[in-house]
Amino acid sequence: MTTRHTDREAAILNMLQRYEVMTMDEILTIGQPDFTWSEVFLAIDRLSRQKRIMLYRMGLSYQISLTNQEQIVGQEQHHHAESAAQHR
Repeated sequence: MTTRHTDREAAILNMLQRYEVMTMDEILTIGQPDFTWSEVFLAIDRLSRQKRIMLYRMGLSYQISLTNQEQIVGQEQHHHAESAAQHR
């Protein structure tokens, strides 16, 4: 069960690293249509409580983005992957 939660959270973090800001609807329809609404909600709740993502209320919806710390980690991982690819 923990692996499934971790997979959902990692997928959401990866989408946010790519798109920067998304709504829950966008995560469900564009990013991960195989996720249920409750799985997305629970993953976003956990990530928010861990302060890995930020939620902004926009009318009746919420925009979701990475915290500054997660953006730095994502950039470092991307840079490391590019460096490794260049050395091959």
